[in-house]
Amino acid sequence: METGKRIRQLRKAKNMTILELATSVGSDVGNISRLERGVQGFTEQLLVKISAALGVKVADLFTEEELGIDPVDKTVNTEVKSYVVAVLDAKASAGNGVAVFNEVDETISSIIYENDKAMEIFGHRPAESMRVITVVGDSMSGTIETGDNIFVDISKDYFDGDGIYVFKFKGSLMVKRLQFTADGLLVRSDNPKYADWLIREENEKYLKVLGRVIYTHSVTRYV
Repeated sequence: METGKRIRQLRKAKNMTILELATSVGSDVGNISRLERGVQGFTEQLLVKISAALGVKVADLFTEEELGIDPVDKTVNTEVKSYVVAVLDAKASAGNGVAVFNEVDETISSIIYENDKAMEIFGHRPAESMRVITVVGDSMSGTIETGDNIFVDISKDYFDGDGIYVFKFKGSLMVKRLQFTADGLLVRSDNPKYADWLIREENEKYLKVLGRVIYTHSVTRYV
């Protein structure tokens, strides 16, 4: 079995999410997800941290033998209603665009809200319509910073009036403001260093709206 698949097997046997494993080893969910899928390499130091987090020996990451792993206790009070938002292994560019290869990105974790808090943030939008994506780049700086999480209403997969959208244009995934004009859709960045540009009618075939941004969450790192 490939090492990445083995790590995923051991993680699931321990009832850990990718987010929990990433936090335990001082990494991020994107790196761990790519490692598990075999699209990213790993260092000896990282394997030592992962094995410690999973409660196994490093050698166990390279074997298919069944191991006695004590699962993490995740008893949940089923009486507490919750609103679960899926976090995608995707990055939307607030810059010049990030190439997109997969139409559907993998769900790597989730964020859970109590219903009262969810109503305050999301209104009556169903959780099934919401996705969380990480932003890279500074073109929306002042409103959305690189590393911030954006909450996207994927039911709005069309232009629904002026606002901030996640969209694909010529194969690149972007987060920008879209504004209707008589000449076409104006693509605007909140950072004045970036020039506006226009999607004219003849180029709309290259545009695919994936959702409308309804909420942002700033992530501040100190280490």
